Amino acid sequence: MTKGHNQEIVENLDRYRIGLDDVFAFKCRECGKCCKNREDILLNSRDMYNIAKALSLTPDQVIEKYCETYIGNESRMPVVRLKPKGVNKVCPLLNGSKCSVHSLKPTVCALFPLGRVMSYGNAPEDLNLGPPNEIQFILTTTDCASRKRKQTVRKWLEDFNIPVEDHFFIEWNNLIFKLVTSIQKFEEKLNGMHRGHDLIWGGIYKALYLDYDAQKDFDSQFVSNSSKLLTIFTELERHI
Repeated sequence: MTKGHNQEIVENLDRYRIGLDDVFAFKCRECGKCCKNREDILLNSRDMYNIAKALSLTPDQVIEKYCETYIGNESRMPVVRLKPKGVNKVCPLLNGSKCSVHSLKPTVCALFPLGRVMSYGNAPEDLNLGPPNEIQFILTTTDCASRKRKQTVRKWLEDFNIPVEDHFFIEWNNLIFKLVTSIQKFEEKLNGMHRGHDLIWGGIYKALYLDYDAQKDFDSQFVSNSSKLLTIFTELERHI
């Protein structure tokens, strides 16, 4: 999926939106085509944990071997994505035509050809929407599969063990919303103090992506890391 196609979806969301009990036709041929020409596989905390677990690596090792990190232009947040390889921009986790972490692949890959976004319910489109509060699904266009299998969105999620109400996905988006809001405030106050920016970004990056032990329960670690981050930012707001 190209950057241009992603932008087209964002600008025409209603055209791609699909309901839980709507039917779509798709049967994977395991050709690996959906793993090529990809620059948009962004990872969240759970994806990083799952990849580390599947490959028996630490999160640091996963990032060093398969990922690249940068600061988002709009969010000003640390972003981790799978770094595509070669002129065909192939996912680094692709082995032949198979995913090397198939059983624990990133959720964005497991969902394909579906996608999901967080919306703001019926809130008006202004600058004070508040945190995201509703999961909506989209169906992307693809020419890599058979159309012999038909299923509902609900059944597709069930087959891949993806909860309809994915509480982690909701909590992740709400956490990102709070962090982005705080970072925007800090950037105004820090006004070019690069060391201050680096300390904030480094702390977020460490808590979101690195401080996980794949041998321990993910959920409890995520809750603990999120709580620590929000506590730190609350304290920073009092002193900056």
